Amino acid sequence: MKRNVSVVLAALAAVAISASAAQGQSIAFGVGGGVTIPSGDFKDGAKTGWHGLANIGYNLPSGLGVRGDFYYSQNSAKGGGNGKAKLAGGLGNVLYSFPGKSTIHPYVIGGVGFFNLKAEATVGGVTFSSSETKFAWGAGAGIKFKAGTDASVFVEGRYLSASSDPKTNFIPITVGVNFGL
Repeated sequence: MKRNVSVVLAALAAVAISASAAQGQSIAFGVGGGVTIPSGDFKDGAKTGWHGLANIGYNLPSGLGVRGDFYYSQNSAKGGGNGKAKLAGGLGNVLYSFPGKSTIHPYVIGGVGFFNLKAEATVGGVTFSSSETKFAWGAGAGIKFKAGTDASVFVEGRYLSASSDPKTNFIPITVGVNFGL
């Protein structure tokens, strides 16, 4: 997992360095957070939770872009127990922002990556936990609102799926802010 994150960070840094001289292209850093809604089998054992997101992206004037997302989420167990599901990982995404002259820009996004899935529960004073790192994919849509010269606010919904057994599917709804360089 650490190696994969290092490779993604190195690739994004290379893009950032080469883009600093390019005209009409932009790099943006962002942070956000929101609710994580479990879906499928995951919904059977987990309540709606919360998540945080940090990202770095590179956008072309054509509307096409790439974005790396770093994600952390936590959901409590259903049924009155004290268990928790924690998801941490990263996705490499391709996105397309629809062109327009307004300050509102809808976009679509899709990506692949890895998530570490950790389940914890305490029973009779003894804590049990399991952890596994799995391939993940996702797709969704969002809207960016211009908020000054180098900033934008975004609202985004996605469907994400980690290939665990049973599958860990969830819908993060994120509100955040991006800052351009």
